Amino acid sequence: MYKILGLLLILGVFQCDKPEVNAENVLVGEWRYVGTYSHTVDYECYVCDNFDYNKSIYRINFEDANNYSANINLLTAKGVYNVGLDKNDGSIVSGTFENIDMQILNKPFETSADTRVKNMLLESTSFYVVFNARKKGYDELTLSSNNDEYLLFVRK
Repeated sequence: MYKILGLLLILGVFQCDKPEVNAENVLVGEWRYVGTYSHTVDYECYVCDNFDYNKSIYRINFEDANNYSANINLLTAKGVYNVGLDKNDGSIVSGTFENIDMQILNKPFETSADTRVKNMLLESTSFYVVFNARKKGYDELTLSSNNDEYLLFVRK
């Protein structure tokens, strides 16, 4: 009886070694825009070899568990967000995303592509993060809403 209890205790301790990813930390950091994709299309690659991380004109920086700043080309924004976890298996985390408040801090010329990215960011209702996706050295963040398209960002 004591051997079985001892074995269960040891197995329980080893289960605790796995680092836990929580909602407060999963998005924190700077994410750079890769592209807008559709759930209805199969793609050969998402972060293709010609992607230049440093040339991304759309960036979102999740500063902490509730605040973010963003550069949407020349537009500068800040906002408040909320997330809830649905799935966490260590390498993939997904959940709900709510963009509570976004304020545009300046009013430069806005292209139709800028407007599209801004609106999709405002309408996002879920997120999906893959850590070290496809062994390319990036974490991938997908922000999607109830339509077929989603925004894809990466973080080093």
